[in-house]
Amino acid sequence: MILYNSRKAILSIFILCFLLINPFKSNSQPILTNPLVGSYFQPSFGINMGTFFNHEDFLFDFGLGFEELGYDYSVTFNGSFRPYYKKVIFKETDNLYYQVQEKVLQFSIDAEKRFYFIQFMNSSKIGLYAMMKFGYFYGTYKGLKENRNNTFALTPGAGLSWQFSKVSRVNLGYLYFNQNPFASPHMINLKLSIFINKDQQQ
Repeated sequence: MILYNSRKAILSIFILCFLLINPFKSNSQPILTNPLVGSYFQPSFGINMGTFFNHEDFLFDFGLGFEELGYDYSVTFNGSFRPYYKKVIFKETDNLYYQVQEKVLQFSIDAEKRFYFIQFMNSSKIGLYAMMKFGYFYGTYKGLKENRNNTFALTPGAGLSWQFSKVSRVNLGYLYFNQNPFASPHMINLKLSIFINKDQQQ
């Protein structure tokens, strides 16, 4: 029930943010572009908020850092966490099992490269992205003195990217999150990014 409500809440937040940020301009003639060619150096500061989830698990993800809008890449510092405790079972011996409540947390450096192949006159762009999380993952457990399942990990992902205005972008894709042995590693990743574009301010 908590997992369902969390998913419903985050999807509602994303829809609201999209409606508030998207300018809905009418001059949206599509133009094919070369996804391997950048324009010019456009450094910006950005923040992002998102989630990755499947039928067994759900985590929030928040970050801030460097956005390069001319060559379409970003490097951010992110924190991910499960907003509730989940019951898991530890096997100590063949005859001894522990059922405990688990919370998980990960801090990571996220590197992302985007490849836009369709651009619109209203500054919208559609394409693909590839990313990697370089992170440290650990779990905390009620009833256990020591923390378990602590590890450094690489988390790859890829999917669709839509920059729907000069200050915002949404990604939807796949994330291979294999740090947690108590859930499937195959996750859906949804992320909204908002950035301060210096060219937009001038």
